[in-house]
Amino acid sequence: MTHPSAARAGLRDGMSVVAGYIPFALALGASLGSAGVDPLTAWLSSPLIIAGAAQLVTVQMLGAGAGVAVVITTALVVNARHVLYGAKMASLVPSWSRRDRGLAAYLLADPMFALASARARVDDPPEVPDTFRAYYFTMSWTCWAGWLVLTGSGVLLGDVLPAALPLDVAAALTFLLLLLPTLEGAAAKAAAVVGGVVAALAGGLPLGLGLLLGAAAGVGAGTWVSRVSTPAQSTRQEQSHV
Repeated sequence: MTHPSAARAGLRDGMSVVAGYIPFALALGASLGSAGVDPLTAWLSSPLIIAGAAQLVTVQMLGAGAGVAVVITTALVVNARHVLYGAKMASLVPSWSRRDRGLAAYLLADPMFALASARARVDDPPEVPDTFRAYYFTMSWTCWAGWLVLTGSGVLLGDVLPAALPLDVAAALTFLLLLLPTLEGAAAKAAAVVGGVVAALAGGLPLGLGLLLGAAAGVGAGTWVSRVSTPAQSTRQEQSHV
């Protein structure tokens, strides 16, 4: 893979992540704008933290008057998984300069780590690290810019979005959209879509019944699609042998 083609792949994958960000980032921005902190200050947490859960907790704690040390400690605990991400990424980029490694660490969030790990494992052998660099930074900066734009839009539209898009439903929908490109087969995608939508819509049920209902609906949908598609595939195979 050449540098331009790697950059194009990074842009394409980054834009797919940004599309998946839309529900959660808008709802998160709306929540940030109403958290009791100056809206501009709340939005500036986006380029500082680049992690939705930690960002929301941090701004809400500041709005509630929590001490700076407590807020920082909480954000570090919520984002502790990034230490593992960083250790894995370090093994993928041993020849990168200190500056590039620092920038890569700053941009390293969940979707970026998943995409970078898959790309390094499948398409980029160690002897061509420059193509991986082009892919990673194009993809990551695209995700970074999209996150800032979307959370900022949520802050500006805060009076509209919370009533139309609750944060818990938006988060479930976002994770579902980010997961779909990694799934293979119609049955797996059907199970993910149906299970995720049902779980989100039933999220208000007590005792975690919404999650169980979503799981049952997802299994049912995946089983049905698998049964429907198997005879069709068998028919096509028989016709091909004729």
